[in-house]
Amino acid sequence: MVKFLQGVERAIKRKLPPGLRRRLRSSKFEHIAMRARPIDLVVHVGAHHAEDRALYESFGARAVLWIEADPDTFTTLQSVLDAHQGPGRHIAHLGLASSTPGAEMEFHRFSGDGASSSVYRATDRFRQRFSQVEETGEVVRLRSQTLPEIMAGHGIDPRAAGKALLVIDVQGHELAVLSGLGDALRDFAFCKCEISREPFYEGGAQFSEVDTHFRKLGFALVSHPYRRVPRHGDVLFSAGGQRR
Repeated sequence: MVKFLQGVERAIKRKLPPGLRRRLRSSKFEHIAMRARPIDLVVHVGAHHAEDRALYESFGARAVLWIEADPDTFTTLQSVLDAHQGPGRHIAHLGLASSTPGAEMEFHRFSGDGASSSVYRATDRFRQRFSQVEETGEVVRLRSQTLPEIMAGHGIDPRAAGKALLVIDVQGHELAVLSGLGDALRDFAFCKCEISREPFYEGGAQFSEVDTHFRKLGFALVSHPYRRVPRHGDVLFSAGGQRR
């Protein structure tokens, strides 16, 4: 019965107009960003390998600043961007964005491609849900910077952009990055932020804390109704947006 219903669903979707089919396939974030085009500037904290570089260009981004803390991951990031051919200008920065500059911090490496590496260690809940990922035991000591410090060093000013998007994907360190940015968060039209409603990282920020921070600065959650915020995933906040 389930397979029959799935087949019916696929048949119905094939008969939909192409634009509506694309909307069903895309995330709420992508749909909102495409409607808000052009988004001239993207600042992505927790760059990894710049997997979304083509997506940001489809939003109209003329400049993308990629910030990556792990030196090994950064080497791959730079190679990826050097080989990328597209209309946007892509800038890679090696640095750990946090709440204060000049603090020495531990960065814990995780197995796989390093996408789960964090300044925090994994909790038991993390190990239960992501059993295929584990800490390698390798710890790198890094010195922190604030996001305004990093942007200024590359001549990046969100106020000069028609619309700017901030992306934060830093495995529990989101609130520290936002604290370091301060009121300059208001210079961005949107912020896509990874959040957790469960403790996946020891000392990592929880969704309620992140949401409170955004609301204090005039942002609203626009990607999800509050009752449907994922246990762990990405959400989108909009400056002056309408709460879900």
